[in-house]
Amino acid sequence: MRSWFAVVGAMLVGAALGCARTKTESPSPSPRPEGNRAPGGEQPQGPPPAGRRREPPKPETQDSVRQANLADVFKSISGRENEPAGKVFTNVQMNKDMPAKAFLTMMDEQYGRGLGNVCSGCHANTNVGGVIIIDYASDKPKNKIIARKMEAMQQSINKALKKNTGLDEDYPKSSCVMCHRGTSHMPNTMKQPKNTDPLPPTRQRG
Repeated sequence: MRSWFAVVGAMLVGAALGCARTKTESPSPSPRPEGNRAPGGEQPQGPPPAGRRREPPKPETQDSVRQANLADVFKSISGRENEPAGKVFTNVQMNKDMPAKAFLTMMDEQYGRGLGNVCSGCHANTNVGGVIIIDYASDKPKNKIIARKMEAMQQSINKALKKNTGLDEDYPKSSCVMCHRGTSHMPNTMKQPKNTDPLPPTRQRG
C-alpha cells in the first residue's frame, strides 16, 4: 500500500511540474509565407534574443519561397513565355528583348540565388494577413534601383571583355553570381593562405 501511494505522489508531482513549465515557455514563431501561395518562408522580423545574433535564412528555404513565387508568375503569363519580357511585364527597363521565360530564369538564378535572396528582397511587398503580396512593377524599393545599376555595370563589363582579344580562352560573361556568390554583401578580402609545407633547403655557395 505504501509503495502505491509513493507512485501516485510521484505522478502528481510530475504533472504539476509539467503544467508550470508549459505556462512559462513561449510559443515558437510561426513562418511568414511570401507571395500568393508560398508554403512558408522568411521568419517574422523581430529583435533577436539578447546575446544572440539573428540566424541568416537558409538558402534551401529561400529557394523554396522563390520557386513558389516563380510558379505563380509563370501561371499568370501562360502562353506568353517566348514573348519579349518588355511586352509581357510592366516597367521592365533592362533586358527588354529577352524572352519572358529566360528573363524569369535569370531573375531566379542570378538575382535570387546569386544574392541569397527572395523576390521581396528587391521588389515592393505588403503583408496581407500573413501573406506577402509582391508588386513587381513598383520602383519604390532602393534595392531594385541598385540592382538595375548593377545590371548596367555588368553589361558594360561584358562589352569591355568582348573587345579584349588577348585572352587565352573565351571569357565567361560576368554575372551576379560571379561576385556575390550567394550573399547580398560580397566580401572584398580573402584569407591569407598558410603554407604548412617545409621550406626547401637553401644551397650554400662557395
